[in-house]
Amino acid sequence: MQKSSVKDQILSQLLDTYANRLGVLRKNKNLNKTDSSALFLPPDAPGSLGDEAMLAAAMKRLTNQGIKQIGIIGFKANADWENLALITDTVNMQGYFRSGSWKDRFRFVQAVSRYDRFYCVGADVMDGFYSERRTLRFINLVSLAAKTGADTTILGFSFNQQPTPASIQALTNLPASVRLCCRDPISHERLTHHLQRPVDLVADVAFLLQSAKDSDLAVRVSMWVRDQRSASRTVVGINANSLHMQSLPEFGGDELIRLYTNALVELFSKDQMLSFLMIPHDFRGQDSDVSLAEAILAALPSAMKPYCMQVPTPCSAAEIKSICADLDVVFTGRMHLAIACLGQGIPVAGVTYQGKFEGLFNHFELQGMTIAPEKAFQPGVLASFLATLIARRKDVSQQIQSKLAKVQALSSSNFERL
Repeated sequence: MQKSSVKDQILSQLLDTYANRLGVLRKNKNLNKTDSSALFLPPDAPGSLGDEAMLAAAMKRLTNQGIKQIGIIGFKANADWENLALITDTVNMQGYFRSGSWKDRFRFVQAVSRYDRFYCVGADVMDGFYSERRTLRFINLVSLAAKTGADTTILGFSFNQQPTPASIQALTNLPASVRLCCRDPISHERLTHHLQRPVDLVADVAFLLQSAKDSDLAVRVSMWVRDQRSASRTVVGINANSLHMQSLPEFGGDELIRLYTNALVELFSKDQMLSFLMIPHDFRGQDSDVSLAEAILAALPSAMKPYCMQVPTPCSAAEIKSICADLDVVFTGRMHLAIACLGQGIPVAGVTYQGKFEGLFNHFELQGMTIAPEKAFQPGVLASFLATLIARRKDVSQQIQSKLAKVQALSSSNFERL
């Protein structure tokens, strides 16, 4: 056995002992104490409006229920969740996520022991798809939080069809007190198949997000949308996502831009009463939603440009949700943009990734609302798919409305132990 492994084992045992000891002290101190604090572990550093939507919705729900202190785990130095005004404290853990720092682990245990509740925003990072190492580090923090006696939950997350064995084992080994919440029926079925422990079916916590109807940005964009609709035009929201290039290695950014541009041009050539609103929903990376939207708009012919607009950035998840309420239909590569639409009865469809969209639409008993990237990006296919979506929009809206109350109740059930 290597010397470093022996050292890690000793430190791990000391850390568990420390966490358990703090758990005993918590029980002795908190016999008559009411819950007043919660610490959040986000899926990543700031930059994704989907992550922001889940965090904002969860934090607002907790403050409405009397939680007064809200902390968040920091991944990077000086990273700021500028749209999450309810945060009162940040526990910096960049050393842990960068190199597995033991110092950060001990500091985390000390910090979480001061909070009544610990919420890991599971999102799509619990199956090891993006990074098994990061997934295991997430699960390790969840386990430590539970050992300190914090009421610990992994909020609604999805689980793909090929989780890593180490991720499954780590989830299986979590303390029995940890509540696991899957955010769609397909993920729930997969996880219960793999784990020998209870898993609760919920809906994504972002369904609880309140829209920012009065923000200047949302009002300005919504005025443009309403002007288009007052001229009897149909306004289509479009979100392009570079993640799909991972499943299509022969595609680069230029090919993706060309495919979206060609699809919008083809749609417009058949119906010149269409208008398009480009909606970025993630600001991270060189091929961000923002840069893709800008490139697609720049590539459109001049005859279309008076009927096209891009949502200005930076913006918040709540502003995007407000804007979506006025659209006729939306096509997206980001699941949380779909949730912003579904939560308001707006017809939406998407390009699949990680098996997430199928489970989301399963909540609404909707069929035919997804398309695989390898199919969508064949010549002419995307335009045809969008045309069908536009034609079906009224029926789709009615189906969404018929299931929405049930889905929102499932979203609220993320917090049923509150």
